[in-house]
Amino acid sequence: MEKPGLYYLKGPRNLIEVLSMAGGFGKKASSAAGRTVVITRKSGFQDLQVADGMHLRGPDQIEIDLNRLLYTRDPGLNIEMKPLDTVAVSKADVVYVTGAVKKPGGIVLDDRPTVTVIQAISMAEGFSGTASRGGARILRTRQDGSKIEIPVNLTKVMKGKAEDLTLAANDILYVPDSKKKVALSRAADVSVSTFSAWLIWGVH
Repeated sequence: MEKPGLYYLKGPRNLIEVLSMAGGFGKKASSAAGRTVVITRKSGFQDLQVADGMHLRGPDQIEIDLNRLLYTRDPGLNIEMKPLDTVAVSKADVVYVTGAVKKPGGIVLDDRPTVTVIQAISMAEGFSGTASRGGARILRTRQDGSKIEIPVNLTKVMKGKAEDLTLAANDILYVPDSKKKVALSRAADVSVSTFSAWLIWGVH
């Protein structure tokens, strides 16, 4: 939320009104809204009629699909708020693309549940000129804290000869530079510099 905090209810308020009072949803990757909102009520939800898009997590806590709430305005989801209710909006999942791509950085999954490797590359505006498409890998941290590397041959994926893997939240898709391409690029830069110097020398 843009303005989290305590809010006084000066009369009846529903969930969408309370979310609006808190300034709407964050836009930055570190605070962008996720896909659910959780309401905790000390007095419980014993009398609540559970609607589609709502999950009862316990006697005092419900989870609501945020997209469904905002797009349908279903009154069954847009519940009336009560004093001392606590509203918590989940943070959007983020995946990262680093290395030899044109626009490395985090991709916020605010409007989609998942993203594939090829979709992530597209969102990073494609490869740089020195990318090693066959040497990419996914760096993933498991729930127990252990880390694994998953090799990805992007050349085969783009040709339909390998699976376009789905990235999990907080995955890092790393595209390394090709040593050969880097060497050729540097050699080309040296050749251009030498030719430019020769032209300048020739003018004099």
